[in-house]
Amino acid sequence: MKLRQLIRSMSKPIALTLMATFMTPSGALAAGPTNTALPTIAGTLAVGQTVTAGSGIWDVTPSSISYQWYRCSTAALVSCAQITGATTSALKLVAADGGNYLQLQVTALSAGGGTTAATAISGRVLVQPLATVIPVITGVAQLGSTLTLTSGTWIDVVTPMYSYKWQRCASLEISSCTDIPSATNSTYTISVSEIGRYIRGVVTVVATANNLTAESISDATSRLNAEPTLITSPEISGLAIVDEMLTSTTGTYNAFPVATYTYQWQSCTTIELSTCTPISGALQATYTLLTVDIGKFIRVMVTATNNLGLRGTPSALTTVVLGTSVPNTSALPVISGIVKDRQVLTVSSTGWTGTPIGVLNYQWQRCSAMSQVECIDLKGETKTSYTLNFDDVNNFIRVTVKSTNRVGVGTIVSANTSKIMYATQLQTAPFVIGFAQVGQKWSATPGTWVGAEAPKFGYQWQNCVSFDVATCADITGATQPDYIAQTTDIDKYLRVKNWIVSQSSVAFSDIVPVKITTTPKTLIQTPVINPKPAVITKPVVKKTTITCIKGKLVKKVTAVTPKCPAGYKKK
Repeated sequence: MKLRQLIRSMSKPIALTLMATFMTPSGALAAGPTNTALPTIAGTLAVGQTVTAGSGIWDVTPSSISYQWYRCSTAALVSCAQITGATTSALKLVAADGGNYLQLQVTALSAGGGTTAATAISGRVLVQPLATVIPVITGVAQLGSTLTLTSGTWIDVVTPMYSYKWQRCASLEISSCTDIPSATNSTYTISVSEIGRYIRGVVTVVATANNLTAESISDATSRLNAEPTLITSPEISGLAIVDEMLTSTTGTYNAFPVATYTYQWQSCTTIELSTCTPISGALQATYTLLTVDIGKFIRVMVTATNNLGLRGTPSALTTVVLGTSVPNTSALPVISGIVKDRQVLTVSSTGWTGTPIGVLNYQWQRCSAMSQVECIDLKGETKTSYTLNFDDVNNFIRVTVKSTNRVGVGTIVSANTSKIMYATQLQTAPFVIGFAQVGQKWSATPGTWVGAEAPKFGYQWQNCVSFDVATCADITGATQPDYIAQTTDIDKYLRVKNWIVSQSSVAFSDIVPVKITTTPKTLIQTPVINPKPAVITKPVVKKTTITCIKGKLVKKVTAVTPKCPAGYKKK
């Protein structure tokens, strides 16, 4: 009886636990399932969210499982009370759950009986604040005025903490609004950046241990009207030269409604602004300078106007207005670089005068003589640099520079360079080898060169009437490394002309010191360096016999070039 009265006085979770303990040694109702892992609660503990039950783990599979949710005013078990009707595995949290805690009891049944297991007490259920009255902006929406933002009225929050931010909006669409940097107080002083825009405030309830964060937005102010306020002054572009056109910008202004602009150009006799007077009729954004403006300074006054007011702002002064003149210079253009094939020459031309400043143009030229008379333009070579090529070798280079403005053209010509040299230099001359007989083959070995790039050799065989090189003439068609002696070569000497195509001057072998004949001759090469001793055909040699005497002794000697033995004399 006393146990029954004690249990009735306790909350149901505690009572069930005590009953299970006293009624059965194992804590089970009869021989129900045994819980091996407690039930759990999953989900976000906030009003409006749904949490779900994990039924726990049991030693046998229950035939059925039932649920009962409890609401606890504190984290202590004794503060828990049943939530009426909350007997499913899911529970949607309502306003009454806000600020409280949850517990879940799961009862598992089997053929042998039932067992109840409870979760641990959950964390606190957070409330979602709700603004019943949105924040309100007070104050006059005009430049320099200070606006104040109320926090609004909220429910479901006990002791709210607020944060503020101000936004400027291009329209009444929320998507057009952007935060105003550093505007995070409940008051804000309107700046020029808000002219022509709307302003609104955003109040945020800061998340705490009892509530979630929430946000409420005020209505926007009316669009901020303002008379023109200068941001940047007008600027003049163009050359301060007679007949040139000057152009003025409006400058930039903050104004709403949008400003319209008028212009008044002014002429100033000095840089003192007090000397500036309006130019009659010069009321457009552009002004063409006249002869009367020479020696003066020009500026423009731009006036921005809307229905709230106007603002006039002058530009800076131009430089003094100049008259026009044809470009001219007395300084010869200077060519720099190495005067050798495949090198790059550059030109500089300075000292030009003329108003307006002229545009420089260049034309490289090749001259066959130093006199600068026989010069031709190099097609397409109109830049400040020129790469020398093989055609320039033994010629001279110069540049014609022209400066052109709308008044005229000034021209000046550089001095000639020195004679352009070969980049490829001969190291050893070519040589030839062959038999001095018609029909026999001659071969040329090319010279050796320094400075050549991927050399391709050229050849030209010549026959010569004598050893005088002036008597040598090209043999038509004889342009290969090998040559067969022809009947036209009889009684003449051979040599070869050799070069590297488009890279070098020509070089010549020595003249072969034997005339071409119709009879066999000994193998000949020139010069006698690197000889090749092989003989293709033996020559026919004639021997001579002489008589030699020594006292009464007589001796005959037969040879190509016979000589008497020592002590003998030729008879």
